[in-house]
Amino acid sequence: MTGSSARASLRPRRPWRALLIAVLLLPFTAYWSVEILSDIIFSLLVPPVCALMVLAAANVGLGRWTPRFALAGWELALIYVFLSVANAMCAEWTYVNAMYIPTYALFADRNAWEKEHVLPHLPAWFYLTDPVELEDYRRGGYGLVHFLARMTVWVKPIAAWTALFGLMCGAMLCINALMREQWTRREKLSFPIIQVPLLLTKPESPAWRSGFLWAGFGVIFVIDMLNGFAFLYPALPTVNVRFLAGRLVDVIPSMSNPPWVSLGWTSVGLFPYMAAIGLFMPTDLLFSCVFFFFARKALQFGMEMYGYEQGVFGGGWLVPAAPYFSEQTWGAVFALFVGAIASSRGYLRELWRHILWNTGFDDAEVKPRGSLIGLIACLGGLAALGYAVGLAPGLVVGYVGVFLVFSVVLTRMRAQVGPPIHEMAFLGPHQVLLGIAGFKALPEAATVRLYHLFFVANRIHRSHPMPYQLEAFKIGQTAGIPARTIFWTIVAAFVLGTAFGNGAYALRGYIHGAQPGWGEPGAAARTIAEQPQAGGPAAPLAMLAGFGVVLLLDTLRFQAPGFPLHPVGYALSMNYGIDYCWFGLMIVLIVKLAVQRYYGLRGYERLRLVAIGVILGEFAAELIWSTYSMLTQSVAYSISFYNRAGWLK
Repeated sequence: MTGSSARASLRPRRPWRALLIAVLLLPFTAYWSVEILSDIIFSLLVPPVCALMVLAAANVGLGRWTPRFALAGWELALIYVFLSVANAMCAEWTYVNAMYIPTYALFADRNAWEKEHVLPHLPAWFYLTDPVELEDYRRGGYGLVHFLARMTVWVKPIAAWTALFGLMCGAMLCINALMREQWTRREKLSFPIIQVPLLLTKPESPAWRSGFLWAGFGVIFVIDMLNGFAFLYPALPTVNVRFLAGRLVDVIPSMSNPPWVSLGWTSVGLFPYMAAIGLFMPTDLLFSCVFFFFARKALQFGMEMYGYEQGVFGGGWLVPAAPYFSEQTWGAVFALFVGAIASSRGYLRELWRHILWNTGFDDAEVKPRGSLIGLIACLGGLAALGYAVGLAPGLVVGYVGVFLVFSVVLTRMRAQVGPPIHEMAFLGPHQVLLGIAGFKALPEAATVRLYHLFFVANRIHRSHPMPYQLEAFKIGQTAGIPARTIFWTIVAAFVLGTAFGNGAYALRGYIHGAQPGWGEPGAAARTIAEQPQAGGPAAPLAMLAGFGVVLLLDTLRFQAPGFPLHPVGYALSMNYGIDYCWFGLMIVLIVKLAVQRYYGLRGYERLRLVAIGVILGEFAAELIWSTYSMLTQSVAYSISFYNRAGWLK
């Protein structure tokens, strides 16, 4: 079917049944996302995929016995779209902030510096400040009924954060709507992450009759169930498929002296679901990610040899330090953004004509003029909100603008590469601001407010919402759902997802008792305040170096077709993007090359079916063990690199 005929085949559909089911499922998946953080740190979030697996299995039975009530494939797709976007908000975008809403009231006396320098500058709308109101929250031991009775305490801060995140996500959504035609149709990005969810919406697919798929499913499911029972009953045998040393350890733990210690935290882990997702990555990108991972480690080693102390991440945290990995990454991000704009010049000219004439690429979409107006309105809303809390509107718009540049690059990167995880630890617009303007560019009050309100823009980006939005448009296109329906479904999802995520964290506090946050926003504010130096040339030069590396790689790929190194691999690997899964990706690369070399396309298709089975088998086992953990409030086995027993187990 051609693109024009596919668009013509779209008809307005009645999405209400699917959306009602999705909204009813959201409290359960939101609580899952909050209760078990180990399941929300992958590109493919566990709760929405598992919800789709259960619905798809139940739908097969409905289709056989009561076809009238069975869900159509597009309805399953719409449910997944809603849950994936909503749970992206319930994931890291909620938990890196939710713990701080009550923290400053309950734990103000823990840190004298924060009490003196942070608390006076925090906007009252966003944080709770009366510890008396939160006494039962601090103690814990309550349940859902008590939480609902105390909801009035939480309404104002949850509404404030929902408004802030809603404006940020609205700006992302409008950019995705403007670029949807280019990114989902014309550039033909592969969207590896959505292949399994799409298959779950197609029960008639021949893949479900493949023995290779069910072999992959069965083997890994049995292994994970065995490991789960062995976790509960240690006398049972195990088959280690996570960290090959059994826990997070360095490759060579005995080499704890310089310069080997400069290699930092280096794990060796297989993680079948991440390796299986890696199989869908293009071969050159797979190779590039592994290559630049080793290049980064070699650079850390070299810096240590020359006397530059290396931390876990290499270089500094917020303070620029050799070898300037974060600054290199920012240079690569800016270069990839410029490249994306340059490659879309023709489309952007056509888009501008549609904006001028208020027309669209098809009848079922949100028109470009409306999307542009929405983008301007969201940025204006953020500027107004910033002004209301004491920040200069221009500063807020510029700050968010830099973050949106990063968001666009990450979104295209994920649509193009499909990495199993894209962690960018402590990478954010604050580094650009500090690296160029210096640590004394802002007064203390502005630094505290800016970093606290936009902490999510500087933290880790594993469940960044913008890629899920673009994937939602692609799923809608594939399933025949009008883009306008997808657009408003995404709006409802990120608003309800933020509200439910924050509410679930509040409920968790009433059940378990409050805990102080990691203290990262306050620690960051203190780090910035105590740095004496102004902006120097090192950070901007490192950004220029990263920019130059991307340009060089692009030039080499253009001049020498088949050149194996891709600039996206450089951008992803310079900042902790694949440290958990580099070993599994390397194994997958070797297997993929061998199968393609000796068994051709047919062999690769079979390997792909095995990979799908492995992903489904791992997620099915995780569904069982996560449910057990939540129902019993006890520790259980996890397929994740974060075990439920703790970060280093």
